[in-house]
Amino acid sequence: SLLPRSPHARARERESAPGSRSSRLTAGRASGTGRGAMAGNFSDKTWSGTPMWQIAEELEEQRRKRDAEELRKASTPVAVLNCRAEGDHFLSELTLLIPAKAAGFNADPASGGFREVKVRGPRRKIRREALKDGFALRKTFHERGEAEVRRQAYELKSRTWEPLELPPETAHVEEPEDKEQRLRLAQRPRGTGWSRKKDADFFLHTHSPMAYDPKKMQYFEVEAASNRYVPCDPPHDPVEYPVDVQAGASLVGQDDGDLTSPDRPRSILLKELVLTGRAMKKPLFFLDQPASAMVLFEGVRGSAASDYCSKNFHTKLLSKLSSTLQYWSAAMMQKLISSIIEELDAEVMQSPAACYDGACLGVAIVLGDRLTVATMGSIRALLQTPSGTTRVIGGQHVVAEDGIDRVRLDAGGGEVISVPVPGEPSVLPQLRVRRPLRPRRTAFAQDNASEIQRVLDAAPDSFSALGFGAGDSVDAKSAKVNYRKLALKVHPDKAPEELKEQAQVAFAKIETALLQIETLLEKDAKATAELHRFLEAAGSVESAVMPRAWARTVLGVEEGIEIEDAEKKAKELKKDLAKLGQFEGGRLFHADARRAGELIDEALESLQAPAPKEGALEAVSVTRALGLRDLKRPRDIVSAKPHVEVVQLDALGSYNLALLSSATSILGDDGILSRIKDFPRQPKTASLVIAQDAADAQAKRKAHRSDCLASSVVSVLELKHEEAPEPPTKKAKTDATSDKAFRCAARSDAYTFS
Repeated sequence: SLLPRSPHARARERESAPGSRSSRLTAGRASGTGRGAMAGNFSDKTWSGTPMWQIAEELEEQRRKRDAEELRKASTPVAVLNCRAEGDHFLSELTLLIPAKAAGFNADPASGGFREVKVRGPRRKIRREALKDGFALRKTFHERGEAEVRRQAYELKSRTWEPLELPPETAHVEEPEDKEQRLRLAQRPRGTGWSRKKDADFFLHTHSPMAYDPKKMQYFEVEAASNRYVPCDPPHDPVEYPVDVQAGASLVGQDDGDLTSPDRPRSILLKELVLTGRAMKKPLFFLDQPASAMVLFEGVRGSAASDYCSKNFHTKLLSKLSSTLQYWSAAMMQKLISSIIEELDAEVMQSPAACYDGACLGVAIVLGDRLTVATMGSIRALLQTPSGTTRVIGGQHVVAEDGIDRVRLDAGGGEVISVPVPGEPSVLPQLRVRRPLRPRRTAFAQDNASEIQRVLDAAPDSFSALGFGAGDSVDAKSAKVNYRKLALKVHPDKAPEELKEQAQVAFAKIETALLQIETLLEKDAKATAELHRFLEAAGSVESAVMPRAWARTVLGVEEGIEIEDAEKKAKELKKDLAKLGQFEGGRLFHADARRAGELIDEALESLQAPAPKEGALEAVSVTRALGLRDLKRPRDIVSAKPHVEVVQLDALGSYNLALLSSATSILGDDGILSRIKDFPRQPKTASLVIAQDAADAQAKRKAHRSDCLASSVVSVLELKHEEAPEPPTKKAKTDATSDKAFRCAARSDAYTFS
């Protein structure tokens, strides 16, 4: 170009001329020597002309800082705080990550070189209180260490926070320091028994059909229908509490033959529920530790019901405990025991061999720091706390003159009778209950005294009270005629002096009977005549269970009729009774119509129920029991509802618990507790002494042989102060310098039946 060149163009020509600085650097890069070669080893983006020695020093300094930070993290304790809900309560859980090497422990590779310790605060009704507990525990751990935080966790059980001290509901529990460890803990599933599947990045549980995906942080369980993994809630993370559980059971009779008697009480000891569940393919790895169960059964009328329950209780318990992997709250434990008893009662009621027998029970289940006790019938439980306070759990389910259960017996139509104690005339008679026996006579007696007794004892309805027989027609005129005849015999002015009070009751009864019949006739004369015919055909009630031939007569059906047809006939009879009046809920209005309805129900139950044993069914002394079909159907006289209590083990020391059969009541509560105190931490010996002394006392008063069978289950629950464990090296050094001690311990099986 002929145009003049710019200054920039002339400068580029000088730089590219041979011998210039730029040409020498370019030649050096090409040949691999000189300063050009050194500069060529760095890209234009990374090299800024800094000398190599300075770059090396900077890299070394970064490495030292990184190593120092890793060393600091590996030697610095971390406290990861979480607030959890357990049932209706909240609590704080502090996971302490303590450097294992610094404390003298062997490091677990899976734990990242840390020893994990969990400290839990007390259960609170409000979440803010649990948060305050957690913040206080974390502060104490950072300032004073593991031993102090354990001590404070125990002291917080008696601490009450003021409202102004509580943090807001939205307070964060995370800290910048625990972020890395919190993420690491989230990569592992809760509890024990997990193993990583080979060549896969998820965990499988050894004893339960469960899996955990650490990437999704999601738990899965096998669906029974499709046999595929489906998402589920996380299992409860079990906690091992410092509670030592020891238990023993004993049975004593008059001789060795009584130990195998069918009428003996039966006991079950499940000392390790987790191990027992594993043996029976029922995963219980999520239960708080310790986990134990103790059960005592005693028969009523016979042994068939108690034998069936003792063989099936533990299987139902393990199945229901393993049905959910969540935390078992106090309310859930109460429902658990009630559902087991309800199922056992239904099964016993359907058993031809056991339905008329009964069973009383006492149950004690320990899960962590909670004790659940349930009693029913004649079996009672005694619990003595470390402070010496004694609690009687149950033992009130016997027939008495008054009380809630007595009200229920009377409302259900039960008949309470007095039975003298054999060989002890000075002792008050024992009260027992049975289904009422009601004789029915309509013929007038010759003398006034006999007629008064007939009206009082043999006239269960208005028609029999006024003397209407099988061939008599019922109308208002004949009712008044019969009333006038009876008034001459039962009027208090006509009765002897010693029978005036009874005569007043009898006279009031015939007055009421006349009024009832007149009311029924006004309502429906035809239905009233049918009611009279039905009650006359039913006749007297002379047994606890209506004979089947009598039941067919009451319902008016032939032998061999199907149950469905008998039910239809019963509905038709009740429909006719409803013509005489009924309440809004369907309950019959008039007493005579209600009695007829009860007889219809009893007749239908007689056709459905198994045939009773030979001989009359004995009256029973308990108001609650399993079985006893004749006292539960068609109306509940005896109940199967247990008495359940949940006790929090929150005081240091020993809790003494005893499940006692009815024969041990002769010793008294104080006598039983004194025998337990005589053998501290020896429950087997204490149970044997209690059973032996009770059996001897019953034999001394010449009680029936079955009443001399005494059984007791004694358990000692010792809550210890939780302390930080010693390092293995220090522990070994201490053991080497201390005197040697030898302890003899009996073998503890996973479960024991007696």
